[in-house]
Amino acid sequence: MTWHETKAEVKGDRMMANRQNSERTRVMIVEQDQKFGLKLADWLATHGYHPVFIRTVNAAIDALAGFRPKAVLVGLGCSTSAAEADLVEVPLLIQTICPSVPVIMMADQSSEDLTHVVFRQGVRRFLVKPMECSHIGAVLQSELSAAAA
Repeated sequence: MTWHETKAEVKGDRMMANRQNSERTRVMIVEQDQKFGLKLADWLATHGYHPVFIRTVNAAIDALAGFRPKAVLVGLGCSTSAAEADLVEVPLLIQTICPSVPVIMMADQSSEDLTHVVFRQGVRRFLVKPMECSHIGAVLQSELSAAAA
């Protein structure tokens, strides 16, 4: 086998991987907790999704238009002032860039005030951590099915 044949095979493998990823449902994960975000991304990938894990809100907003996800999972830490600022801005920005994309928020703690703010900003589901990836997957699939209907 010559160098050109090897290069063509590698390029063909990359094209096949890109084609497989483009056929999979794209899901953006915005999560500051790297361990949880990677665990969730791995679970989603093994269950047929094409996840992209991003740790900051600003990077996620920049990537939204290019990635064009079918759903966005946003994790909030337990810092209430940061959480409130994110809750007000993030869902609105996501809805502006990708109006029909379901947004699912995940938080370390739940309060009545937090849930009211979340749903007023266009979030479809609010999940309280800790939770199993399979539960997030079930909620995600439910929202994707509702969005497709």
